[in-house]
Amino acid sequence: MGVFPENPCDFAVEFIRKMRIHPDIIQIPSSRQVLSIPKLLLSRYYRKGNVTPNDYIEISAVTSFPDNQKLAREIAFDVLFPNYKKNILNSFFKDDDVGEFDNDLNNSLIKSEIDQLQDLIDEIELSKSIDGNLIEQMEQFIDELNQRRNEDKINAALNFFTDDSELYKEEINSFSKLFEEAKKKLTQKINSLEAEDIKAGNSLDLSKLIQENSKRTWEKISSKALNHQDISKSLNDLIKSGKFEDLLQTIKYLDKTQAVSKDYLNNLKNGLKDQIDNLDQLFNAAKTLGKPPNFNLDDVLDNALQNSSFEHNFNLTNSLDQFYGTNLRGPLLEKLEQKSKESQMNISLESLTKAPFANKSWNSLFNQALQNAINEAAKQNKKFEAFKSLTHQLQQLANSCANMHCSQKMALTLPDLTTKTLESCETPAQLKNATEFLRKIGLNPKSKEIEEFGKKLNMSDEEISELIEPNYQLLKKLVDKKAANFERLSNLMNQIKDQINPERLRELVSSALASDNREALGALGNFNLSKALEEAQRIGGREAQEKMISCLSAGSGENLLKQWFMHRNQLPENTKQAVKELAKKVLIDLGIYYSRARLGSSTTGPIPINVVRPYTIGDDFENIDLEETIFNILEKGKKIDHIQYDDFFVFETAKGLRTACFELDISGSMTGEKLTYMAICVTMLVYGMRKDELAITFFESDTHVLKELDQKIDLDSLADELLNVSARGGTRIQSALEWARKQFKVNSNSREKLNVLFTDAEIHDLKQAIDLLRVFRSLGVDFILVCPEASYNLKDARKIIKIAGGQLLTIKDWDQFPKLISEIIKSRF
Repeated sequence: MGVFPENPCDFAVEFIRKMRIHPDIIQIPSSRQVLSIPKLLLSRYYRKGNVTPNDYIEISAVTSFPDNQKLAREIAFDVLFPNYKKNILNSFFKDDDVGEFDNDLNNSLIKSEIDQLQDLIDEIELSKSIDGNLIEQMEQFIDELNQRRNEDKINAALNFFTDDSELYKEEINSFSKLFEEAKKKLTQKINSLEAEDIKAGNSLDLSKLIQENSKRTWEKISSKALNHQDISKSLNDLIKSGKFEDLLQTIKYLDKTQAVSKDYLNNLKNGLKDQIDNLDQLFNAAKTLGKPPNFNLDDVLDNALQNSSFEHNFNLTNSLDQFYGTNLRGPLLEKLEQKSKESQMNISLESLTKAPFANKSWNSLFNQALQNAINEAAKQNKKFEAFKSLTHQLQQLANSCANMHCSQKMALTLPDLTTKTLESCETPAQLKNATEFLRKIGLNPKSKEIEEFGKKLNMSDEEISELIEPNYQLLKKLVDKKAANFERLSNLMNQIKDQINPERLRELVSSALASDNREALGALGNFNLSKALEEAQRIGGREAQEKMISCLSAGSGENLLKQWFMHRNQLPENTKQAVKELAKKVLIDLGIYYSRARLGSSTTGPIPINVVRPYTIGDDFENIDLEETIFNILEKGKKIDHIQYDDFFVFETAKGLRTACFELDISGSMTGEKLTYMAICVTMLVYGMRKDELAITFFESDTHVLKELDQKIDLDSLADELLNVSARGGTRIQSALEWARKQFKVNSNSREKLNVLFTDAEIHDLKQAIDLLRVFRSLGVDFILVCPEASYNLKDARKIIKIAGGQLLTIKDWDQFPKLISEIIKSRF
């Protein structure tokens, strides 16, 4: 368009449409904004006489909600310049908002106003009649230009224009105007000229202009050379200045402009040998010139090792070898090996893993680094812990190493390191701990070595057998003789759980009851609660069953809760209540323990203080002090039309209460261990935080509110409710998020707002919950999404985080759930 860069009405419609469907939108724009934008553009046209793209962008922003203004500028720019950069963002939404927007536009009143505005715009466009004489002159000029395009000066001038359409746009109708406009464009590009621009400038007799105005040495020298001026002094001064990057650019431009002979250029490149002191300079030279120049290998590597890290130097040599055909990695490692022997330089295992290269020097450096790490581990107070850590570290490094030869070299050292780990143990408990750890990470120690080191520590044959190959006969023997405590028996049962069938479980329960082995009864109950109680009932009746229940509190208690959630529906009614009461006590005790160990509590609330200040965007309008505001306006003598935001006064408040809302997913997949640690976590939070700080709900297809803000809840009642919770239904979050929004609204004065949503993100109603997620961002809520690492919908999780403006955290092991939640609380408050 002639007057308007873009049709204002079409622009407004497209702008609002894109705003409404954008995933980062916070408040949905009103359809009335479609009218506001063209009206303001017309107003600006009548005031200024013209409208620029910047006016479109500015008006789009000021007519948008404050929270949307940054996004509005970006979208307005995209509408005006759709080809500036390709929009690669996948559309997350095919939102119903678009359909609603189309319906709003079809509203007769809005459509009528838009039509009136469009008629006015068309009239303005028509009033700007096109100069026919100018068009005729331009066509004649283009015809003449086509005949003379090959002339050097004309071809040089056209270098500054994209195509002939730009000539029409600039209304160029003569060669004098062409040269004048080319000069303007060259002047604007000075200090960022390409080699072709400098050549064109020389053809247009503008070399002096470049030399006088450019601050870039390479532009000046290249221009001089093209103009056949002596550049030897300029080059000598440049070399003496030590500006290596400028020298490289100068050589590059002299080459591209063909301003000097090949011999002259080769002499310059050969002279770089004395200028290149390290690998960084060598890499930059190769990148700028297209290939590495001559250089002194020993000096470059010595300086590089002296002044930069090994990893940095290796990455540079790796890039040079791969992209420019050099052979620097081998010499670098050889030089490092030599210096390492001379000065006891210590290269870490991590650094060598990140710089793998299959040669003798790398192997030698690795052996030295490993020996240094072993020597350091041997100096630690708890040697076996240090060796465990080193073994695990080396295993991870071997798995992550990109070079197969280096990975195999590292893996071959693991058996010896495993032996050293066992050898470093100083007590039977340490040997047991180390053996279990090594097996857990997939490194199975040799039976002979376990036996050898066990005997050195005076362990019994039974203890050694338990470490080497635990079996049912050993477990039965320990139960019969009352020779092991609860923890040892539980660990052994978990190791051989596949060997404990119903008959053997009955045999173990019978033996434990006969010998009054309370440790064994507790371990059996924590291993399989329903079956153990059933066998106790069968063997000794009610009395035996009650004895086993009384033994269930052995151990940490977490396993009892797992057994409860797994077997509660299989428990006989006459024992279910007794087990539940015991589980309730354990749950409360664990919640209090975790709370005292991990949480604190805030002390300040949203208490207004007797200080007022001018209103700023984002303040709560409920905090406006009407008396002070009216007095201020009257004192200034302002009319209503002149009142600004800062004429209002608001109460200043002390730092508000922290407000934390938790929505926890208990849909069908959340069973057993997951429910256990979720229950512990809820109890921890309720005990550790004030009643007006915390709100918690469970959700699946429905929402199950456990505690609302300001609601005082008894731990006993809470524990009772938690133990009755069962996983069921699908995952629907809309009602849970609506509940959380109301909680934050009730406590709107709180300055620190945290929302934690725990789910696997397999959500059935995410589309319906989108608007609610946007509300959390507009409320200034710190939104955290926690998902189980093993299984969650990454696409929907990212969508939730993008809309709510939050953070995604994942959890690998369920026993870490209370710790993760407590760390979130402490880091945010």
